[in-house]
Amino acid sequence: MDRWSLALVLLAVAAVLTGFTLEGGSLAALWNAPAALIVFGGGLLATAVQLPSAHVKPFFSLLSWLVAPPNYSLDALLSKLMATGNALRKDGPLALEKVASTEQDPFLRKALSLLADGHDVESMESALLLELRNREQRDDEMVGLLDSLAGYLPTLGIVGAVLGLMQVLSSIKEPEALAAAIATAFVATFYGVASANLIVIPLASALRQRLAVRSRYYEAMMLGIVALRNGANPMALRYRMQGMVL
Repeated sequence: MDRWSLALVLLAVAAVLTGFTLEGGSLAALWNAPAALIVFGGGLLATAVQLPSAHVKPFFSLLSWLVAPPNYSLDALLSKLMATGNALRKDGPLALEKVASTEQDPFLRKALSLLADGHDVESMESALLLELRNREQRDDEMVGLLDSLAGYLPTLGIVGAVLGLMQVLSSIKEPEALAAAIATAFVATFYGVASANLIVIPLASALRQRLAVRSRYYEAMMLGIVALRNGANPMALRYRMQGMVL
């Protein structure tokens, strides 16, 4: 996900609002603080109940991808694997300890450490695959919170509309204000349906696409490290992996 995705979401919202004004509506009529509190306050709090305290920081870190997504480059990965392979062929496994100590990526650092320690292919694959699957499961659960939010918002929009109608019916003695009050009551429904379908669902889908790219990146990294453990030539490994698509 990137700023382009956010811009498209904003354009989608703008398209709906523009269509509303072209039909003669007033944007001021769409502002209703109680409805916003019911829909957004209730929806966010109901979603937060499902977020364990240990996952709060990773969740907001994942949401930061909405503005600044990480860059997973296959060329950069291949360069790292070639440097690792050359060091391994030249100085042996012990040379990888120095490479691992300077590596910023925790997953690659762990893979290099396993390679330097001389673990067999099966144990390396098992350890690395377990870490990948655990990370993917945790991230899928966190993106699932957005799916939950997308479900709560329309429902709470209906709740807000019902509460608004109850308030309207309690003051039915003023028929001249009845139509305006009913219109205001349905603002909550608009908030819920529009925010879920124009914002939350598209952003959740875009996050999943970025997570899929990350999964392919780290799976390629794991395959490359295992290939080096099996004695693959670094240059041959580069040619073999260049056809992969992130």
